[in-house]
Amino acid sequence: MGQGKGTIYNVISLVFLFLTILTIVFVIMRLAGPVAEKPVVSAALPTAITLPTLTPSAIPTTGLPPTFTFTPTDTLTPTNTLPPTDIPPTIAPTQTITDTPVLTATPTITPTPAISDTPVPPTPTETPTGPTPTLAPTLNPYLYELRQGQVIFTQNFANTAACAWEGLGGQVFNTEGTPLNGLKIHVFGTNFDRTVDSGSNSLYGPGGWEVPVDNKISAQTYYVELMSPGGTVVSARIQVTFPSDCARNVALVNFIQTRAT
Repeated sequence: MGQGKGTIYNVISLVFLFLTILTIVFVIMRLAGPVAEKPVVSAALPTAITLPTLTPSAIPTTGLPPTFTFTPTDTLTPTNTLPPTDIPPTIAPTQTITDTPVLTATPTITPTPAISDTPVPPTPTETPTGPTPTLAPTLNPYLYELRQGQVIFTQNFANTAACAWEGLGGQVFNTEGTPLNGLKIHVFGTNFDRTVDSGSNSLYGPGGWEVPVDNKISAQTYYVELMSPGGTVVSARIQVTFPSDCARNVALVNFIQTRAT
């Protein structure tokens, strides 16, 4: 029995050896065969091929070990991929630059006019004129004006109130400097309006007048105008603004006549 099994194994080994020799001979013949002409192919990647695998096929044999069938596989022959051919770029002809002549303007000669002697007329002599007339002074529309053209501020001398008093006063004169009585002095301002007659207060002298405006010093502004006994305004309006100073809390406003009536 043991000898029979050994014989079977030997037979199987011989079969495999024979198949192996056939496979080697087949491969050698394929490699030694004529080389096929290389086809010209475009530059492309080869397609991947799935190789077959050896699959042992078991042949059941009663009382014998299984036999394996050998399946030969094709050997892939690598193909040479030709590199792409470089095509030189086509150079387009360029235009040739041609110098264009520039026209030059020819200067035109302008004739110079001839100089002729033109008679020059004599320069007229200015005729002396007579003396420039003197303009007459503008007549003051009012019969009275502010004497010496200014308001004089002084310390309170008319009463004993000192700095607890503020007021206006003065005199009225004619063209010869004589004090006048009976004219009206109108003093007014913000929330204030009063009229007195010239000659009503002798503390300021003949033709004197006085109008108290406050019981303290201030910087208030008032207006003064002279009127005739009938109430006609005969002077310009005089503006008086107190300096809020105890040493100047009396405003002297004197009027003088500008011309004879």
